[in-house]
Parts: sequence; structure tokens; C-alpha cells
Amino acid sequence: MPIINFQKPGKDEPGYLRRARKALEFKQKLKDEPDPETLDEMVKFLADFVIEPQEREAKLEALWDASEAQFEQLLTVISGEDDDQDPT
Repeated sequence: MPIINFQKPGKDEPGYLRRARKALEFKQKLKDEPDPETLDEMVKFLADFVIEPQEREAKLEALWDASEAQFEQLLTVISGEDDDQDPT
């Protein structure tokens, strides 16, 4: 399982509701048989919150290699559902 250093966006940062909505959309789509385009969009969305690795392609590769649990944790943290979870 790859180690992904993730920068949790704060609730006071601009765009909180947009991020939370998008994360909730992805969580719902994952429950309902996601299509390849959804998975591509989700990886690109989550890459914006990865701080290490630093290069965009390395971020994408690390996310593609992540476990299902890691994806669920990342989406949960971004959606604001559980402020205590550590996604790495």
C-alpha cells in the first residue's frame, strides 16, 4: 500500500461546500457501480489534496495504487464526515 501524504482542507478554507459536495458525489457513485470516467475524475480530484509525492504524475500513480480503504478515508475527510480520520 503506497504512503500518501495528504493535506486535509480546513473548513474555513474557501470552497468547503464544493469540496464536500464533490466528495459525497464520489462516495455515492462508488456505492453504485462506478464507471471508468468516474474513477478518473475521482483520482484527479483527490490528487489536488496530495502533498507528497509532489509531482502530479507521481500523485496520480500513488492514488491509482491506493487501497479501497484509503480512498474511502480520503473522501470521508474531504466531505467533512469525520474530522478525526487519518487518510494515510
